This record gives sequence, structure tokens and C-alpha cells, in this order.
Amino acid sequence: MSTSIANWPSVRDVTRQLDLSQVYINRLISRGVIYAVKTRVGWLVDPESVRVYASERAARKAAGRR
Repeated sequence: MSTSIANWPSVRDVTRQLDLSQVYINRLISRGVIYAVKTRVGWLVDPESVRVYASERAARKAAGRR
């Protein structure tokens, strides 16, 4: 997990990056799959956890699984 949140993306940014719905991203956050913190400006998402999730997602797709 990155320690400085100054450059962390918003949930909306992550939905665009991963082409997933905001509801699904929120579900991943609530399950602890992707780490995020609530701030005065809204939820900010740890970019490292997004990279890990995206990499695992790509590997699942390559293996023919969802």
C-alpha cells in the first residue's frame, strides 16, 4: 500500500481505468480486495492495490476464468 494519498485516484477514476461499475469497485473496496480511504473529497483508492487487482484480473482472463 502506498503511504501518501496525495496522488491516489478517486473511485470514479478507477472505474474508468478498469472499465468496471462504481458499484463493483465499491464492493471490491468493502471486501478488502482494493484498499481505499475516505477523505473530505471522497474515497481515494490505493493505486498499488488497483495494479495488483488488474494484474490478477488479467491473469484470470488469460486462463479463461472470470
